[in-house]
Amino acid sequence: MPDRPSTSRQQTSSGELARPVNIPPRPSLLMALQREMAKADPHITRVGTLLKRDAAIAGNMIAVANSALFNLPRRVHTVEDAILMIGLEQCRALVTSMMTRRALARGRMMMPRFWDVSEKRSWAMLHLAAKTKLARPEVAHHFGLFSDIGIPLMMASFPSYGETLAVANRMPVDKLIQLENARHKINHALVGAMLAEHWQIGEDIAQAIKKHHTPQILRDEQTSSRVRNLIAIHLIVDRAIQEYRRDLSNEWAAGGALVCEMLGLSESDVTDFCAELQQRMQHPYNEQTSA
Repeated sequence: MPDRPSTSRQQTSSGELARPVNIPPRPSLLMALQREMAKADPHITRVGTLLKRDAAIAGNMIAVANSALFNLPRRVHTVEDAILMIGLEQCRALVTSMMTRRALARGRMMMPRFWDVSEKRSWAMLHLAAKTKLARPEVAHHFGLFSDIGIPLMMASFPSYGETLAVANRMPVDKLIQLENARHKINHALVGAMLAEHWQIGEDIAQAIKKHHTPQILRDEQTSSRVRNLIAIHLIVDRAIQEYRRDLSNEWAAGGALVCEMLGLSESDVTDFCAELQQRMQHPYNEQTSA
């Protein structure tokens, strides 16, 4: 059985209780997978048996494993083979991604542009983390998926949130959090962190979600380097996505210099990263042709 729905409240800086936000229950398949993965010796066969209970998830797992995203040396034909080739941790990230979209992309949360960007971000973060070794790829994948997941949850919880987004689209991105707090007594970063905590996605991810619109955190040595690295990768990926969409990244404008300072990157380095990510965004799911 899935978790029960949770109605969460967050304490605001003024001490006033924020208005409640409905946090969807953790899917039962995700719970079972997390339990198996928490064992000292998780077993591929047991994980495969769990995933095959859901034909859509199993089929998508095989399809994604065979895509250009993983560039495997040979095609896989079974769930167990896919898990063996991409690894248990990445398997969990994939299932989480699929279950999240299934649970949230409906009703007022059916936001095509949001889910398109979320998908691009999660895969771009996986790739950049693997390339730079700044974070575990599956953790970066999770964070890319969940970083703005509070937006559809806010949309579902507050009838006027669409108006808030419309106003925010005409403002600098760093003003969105302030606008959300003023209008709804809570913001999407806190709501996203609530979901990550309720679904037990990981403490580093939850902390990064809370702070990913605060680039000054990159200089805060009291914050875990794992969290700061996730936020730094997120800013590079946001620039790549916005340029891909023929737009400017206000996020990068606010924090790009801090990212380069923290990671020792030049403008040329970042440009090259973005160009590679944008190339992958054009055809992320092209299947491999190797036998």
